[in-house]
This record gives sequence, C-alpha cells and structure tokens, in this order.
Amino acid sequence: MLITDKFVMLNFPKTGSSFARNTLKLLHQPGRLRRACERRGLVAPALQELLMKPYFFTVQHAATGRLHSEHGVYHQIPGPHRAKSLFTVVRDPLQRLVSLYEFRSWAKYPVPDREQVARWYPQFPDLSFEDFFRLNQELILPFIQPPGMQIRVGPLTTQFIRFYAHNPLKTILSLREGTDLQKDYDLHFPRIRFLHTENLNQEMHDLLLQFGYPARKIKFILDKERMNTTARSRSTYWTPELVNAIHENERFFFQLFPEYLNDGA
Repeated sequence: MLITDKFVMLNFPKTGSSFARNTLKLLHQPGRLRRACERRGLVAPALQELLMKPYFFTVQHAATGRLHSEHGVYHQIPGPHRAKSLFTVVRDPLQRLVSLYEFRSWAKYPVPDREQVARWYPQFPDLSFEDFFRLNQELILPFIQPPGMQIRVGPLTTQFIRFYAHNPLKTILSLREGTDLQKDYDLHFPRIRFLHTENLNQEMHDLLLQFGYPARKIKFILDKERMNTTARSRSTYWTPELVNAIHENERFFFQLFPEYLNDGA
C-alpha cells in the first residue's frame, strides 16, 4: 500500500495498480534538499510504501504469499491512516482473468501446491484457458476460503472481501443467496474510490486534481503509457458457457460493479 498525507492507495493485483503505483512514485519523487531532510528524519516522506505479508483466509494460501508484498489489505492499514481517503483500482473480471492466465503466476506459485495441482492436471503447467478457469473458479476454492462457507463464492469475490472488508472473515461467512452487497455495502466496507482500469489515466488524473495536486504536475498522467498490458482480446478465450459461469460465480462482485455485466465478451 502507498500512503500520503491525503490518501491511502491499496494495490489489488492485476488491475493496473503497477501503473498507479509508478505514477504516484514519480509524482512524489523528492528533490535533493527534501531527500536529505527525509534521510535525517527532519520531515516525513511525502509518500510511504508499506510492504507486508498480506492477510489471507487460510494457511495454505498464505504459504504462497511473499513476506514483503505491496498487496496489504484494508484492515492492515496502520491506525493513524485509517481516516484518510482511500482509493484503489477495479477491472473487468473477464479481462482480469485472461491477464492472470497469461501472466502465469499460478504456474510459479500454484495453490495449494505444485503436487496437488499436478494431480489434478498431470500436464501442469501446460494448461489451456479452460483448464485454468476450472482451477481458478472451482478446484482451489477450499484452499483459499475459510471453513464454514454457506454458499459458493468465486475467487474474485473472495479476494475482494479479503482486501476491502472491515472484518473479512465475518463478511465472507455472512454471505447467503439473498445477500445484496450493494445494499449492505456500508455494513461491510469503508468508503473507497474505485478507479477503473479501462479509463485509469483520466480517472487518476481527475482524482489527484480533486486532492489538490497542481494541474501542471499531473498533466503527464494523461499520456503516460500503461504497464504490464496484454494485447489480446478477452474474446480470444471466452465462450458463452464460461461467461455465464463467471457471472454466476462472481455474482456478489457484479452486484457492486454492474457496469461490467453488460460489457460482453
């Protein structure tokens, strides 16, 4: 997570958070004098990056996480910074899953472990998108979700709750078929400004303008190149059956972000 005197940014994986983090670091790069003052402890850094072991629901999932990760979650924000404005980035779930597949971190850090995934798929790590979809949406769920789940919940919804809920365990165990997370948002989550990957340059520029950053200093964001992008269309992989399946599995996520429901594959 990144912390300034005005806001906290949480880094949800594979949404464009690398672009956002890099942009903020460039914007807050100290000059020579300020850097010297920061080294001597005379002034606080304009931008702090907190690296930590992220919170996970299970021991098996935690074993795949890094000790010094940029992906800290909301309830790990230090107390003095909890009252600050909070923003993060959200992405079309279908495009995000394609990005996860092509990035292949699942091959390097398989959940729950390499031996188990190889039992499911002897050809691992040579998985088709359909193989990966089943792995992501079904097979790993018992290893990333806490005991006591009452209904089936997709991995993106699980990760969203883990990242942003006041009390992630209480929230995920409270889910029932009749739950409406949009209606009950304030019961579970803080106020968060969600920027969209699809319009990230403009939305990030506009947000920083609202925070009082001079227009001349943030103008570069509008033309800044995106990072870690894929050139493939999501329609390369998606069938109507897979689209229907992810809409069902991630129905609670789509309650919060219905704009992604009609952005067809």
